[in-house]
Amino acid sequence: MKNYPQLILMNLIGFMLSLQIYAQNQITAIAYPMESIVVDGDLSDWSADIPKYIIGQNHGDKLINAEDFSANFMIAYNEKEGCIYVGLEVIDDEYVSGDDKEEQDEVLVYFDREHNFLGGAPFYYVCSNNQLKLSKQSVKIDPHNTDITDENAMVKIKRGGNRTNYEWKVVLGDKVKKNAILGLDYFLVDQDNEPKSESYLLWKDGFGKSQNTNKIGHVMLLDKEQPLGKVQGFIVSDSLVKASNINELKIVSTENSDFWITTTVDTSGFYAATLPIGSYEIVPTKRFTSTLYSGGFNQNTRKIIYENKVFVEVKEQMMSQADSLVISIKEQPKMPLNTKNKQRIEYLDKKEIDAFVSEWQDYWEIPAVSIALIRDNAVFYENASGIKNAITKQAVNKNTIFEAASISKSMFSVMVLRLAERNIIDLDKPLFEYLPFPNIANDERSKLLTARHVLNHQSGLPNWAWDGPGTWKEGGELKLNFEPGTSQFGYSGEAFNYLGRVVEKITDQKLEDLFKEEIAIPFGLKNTYCKYNDAQENIMATGHYHQYIHCKSREYLASPASSVTTCASDLSNYVLGLMNEKNMSQTSYNLIYTPYTHLTPEQRLFDPEIKQYIAHGFFVQETPEGMILQHGGNNGDFDCKFSYNKDKKLGYIVFTNSNLGDEFVRALEVFLFSRDIENKK
Repeated sequence: MKNYPQLILMNLIGFMLSLQIYAQNQITAIAYPMESIVVDGDLSDWSADIPKYIIGQNHGDKLINAEDFSANFMIAYNEKEGCIYVGLEVIDDEYVSGDDKEEQDEVLVYFDREHNFLGGAPFYYVCSNNQLKLSKQSVKIDPHNTDITDENAMVKIKRGGNRTNYEWKVVLGDKVKKNAILGLDYFLVDQDNEPKSESYLLWKDGFGKSQNTNKIGHVMLLDKEQPLGKVQGFIVSDSLVKASNINELKIVSTENSDFWITTTVDTSGFYAATLPIGSYEIVPTKRFTSTLYSGGFNQNTRKIIYENKVFVEVKEQMMSQADSLVISIKEQPKMPLNTKNKQRIEYLDKKEIDAFVSEWQDYWEIPAVSIALIRDNAVFYENASGIKNAITKQAVNKNTIFEAASISKSMFSVMVLRLAERNIIDLDKPLFEYLPFPNIANDERSKLLTARHVLNHQSGLPNWAWDGPGTWKEGGELKLNFEPGTSQFGYSGEAFNYLGRVVEKITDQKLEDLFKEEIAIPFGLKNTYCKYNDAQENIMATGHYHQYIHCKSREYLASPASSVTTCASDLSNYVLGLMNEKNMSQTSYNLIYTPYTHLTPEQRLFDPEIKQYIAHGFFVQETPEGMILQHGGNNGDFDCKFSYNKDKKLGYIVFTNSNLGDEFVRALEVFLFSRDIENKK
């Protein structure tokens, strides 16, 4: 254990156990038992010694002061009835409500009964204008909340002056008991009419709370007589990783592993928490240098090592100082020596590939990898390793399907080229002549937009303007980022979805039917789907952000930009078909070989030194080894890519159910195609 005297010299924070204080940075609340609460919106019957907690994370339009929009809450429990009581006080200078209003003040309250270390799916109730609505993930994604209905909760609202009280009773069953921990959080929406504005208050900072319980705060169910103490400590580092990158820790009881909370860590590495007396371990939550919910490419992620275990004894009415938690970087595995004057993929055997996949999958803790490798115009290696879901631990196999994300764009592009061969669509006809797009009609430049511009990412539309597939029908107006067809690059899923609706209009067919006719059947795809349906659930992997499962809704809407589901074993048929110039005319194949949108070094992924361009739905690289055609996909919690050398008849297909899959793909490319004989880190 290293000595850090500068930390020892730092002043200890004064011990404050007056639970009546408002704690803005605290993400763990304390609930005491109460039996006489009447749910009527009047909070005066709450005991005076029940602590209050500020809901203080603000997003949206800037708030003027606390009178503009602020909130605090109290919480209690009744073990006999298996229920939680919540008293929420909102200060708001303008309360917007009414049955006929689409935009009004709302309160969302999130609950998690399971309190699983690896996360899960919370459920939540939406309350507005005395209306209550339950929202939860499909029981196929998380079956723990099957019994939860609208009837589990009741709420009453009382408005007086600039204050609105929301009083809740929520029945959670036998999980409500002394010394239990439950997940809890809030998302408050404030609408103001004059001037028009929208603000949000959250307890634990971070959006997407319905997608994972690690995004919500905690409540400890304790006795009033239960003695409490405080613990504080530091994260320190003597390496390239910064302690300031870690903003949260878990504190776990050594006597009851189900009793744990998270606590925030400030930029200096300091943390503190109030807990019942007892012995605890300080447990890291962050395992990598990259941001947890980043879906970015090429993040240069490294694994974090925690060099020591830290235990601390929390004593009554005292501040306990924990030893410093020391972190450093674990080096990436070394690439094996390449002693032959060939790309490794040209001579690797199954044992060597298995070893690579195992070592690098383990380094990034990627739950599942589905991979197929092509050599001599045939699949010579195929494997699926890992688990579908970090909680269920169910193993994957070669038929387990993954989200293909933006690989969907490549397949849709082939579909459009096949339709163009039969003159069903004109690649150079303005799309508005087929189907007007009201959201961009106010921009005259939109009348220049063609299918060819979309396939080559020259549409001028942003990637996602209205939060995903199909939402252009409801989204507001916008102006293009640039004039279509001016050779500028602007990657756009929105443009592909618009083109998808155009194709449906021209053919009078649903995209899923067209996908089957134009892609699945010609290329022999038997385990590839245009969009998700419930029948796939038993063979579908679940996405993850680092070690946490991501409980998002499935993509039931067909999206040319993102909705295909498949696996490496099946998609290899598609890649082999392209490699051998099947199912399209030579004219169409020439289009995907010919540069159309040139990428600058800053726009190129992975290899800025290699010439790269877009050619009718494909990213193309001209390398000394030959022309490489490829497309990747990144839905955040799923990462994937296919790439093939049409001249050498080499290629790979890989799918992962992790936001760190991109890092695995990059390492795989170096492993397969590098001629270097030196070890690489």
